[in-house]
Amino acid sequence: MSRASVSAFLPAYAGPQAADLEVPSGRGFIALLEAFRATGGTAPAEIVARLLEEHQPGPATSLAQRIYTGQVFGFEWRASLWIPMFQFQANDLALNAAAQAVRAELPTVWSGWALAAWFAAAHAQLEGHSPVDMLRSDLDAVLQVARAQETADEFVPYHARRAVGLGQHA
Repeated sequence: MSRASVSAFLPAYAGPQAADLEVPSGRGFIALLEAFRATGGTAPAEIVARLLEEHQPGPATSLAQRIYTGQVFGFEWRASLWIPMFQFQANDLALNAAAQAVRAELPTVWSGWALAAWFAAAHAQLEGHSPVDMLRSDLDAVLQVARAQETADEFVPYHARRAVGLGQHA
């Protein structure tokens, strides 16, 4: 069977659905992989760490340090940490300043999964586009949507709601 005839039996990919992104599930994981494919994809943390060592040697640029300081985030799936690569420049793996600026505006209590879901999900304020797809073309609009998350409960994935709830009880 040709690729074209096989694709006739498969549903068209319509982007990540909110239900797919809320809870770490196989479906949600695949949705995140698909959502980030056009902007560099995702890679296991072990591979990203090795690539960083090759492109930017030195302890200050290690992946662990960047995750610890909040410069980079990842999400866990089946005991592996996955890094959305839009957070880096493709040519030299330097940090993507636009991604960092947006990340800095989002709630600090969100898990890596919640952050990935927010970047991947379509937002009405972005005319149905996802923040990751709009980083290059309209950073100001993405920053506006991110800033609104501090006060609005409009997009709070399951893990973020749980983290906020735990923080209120501490």
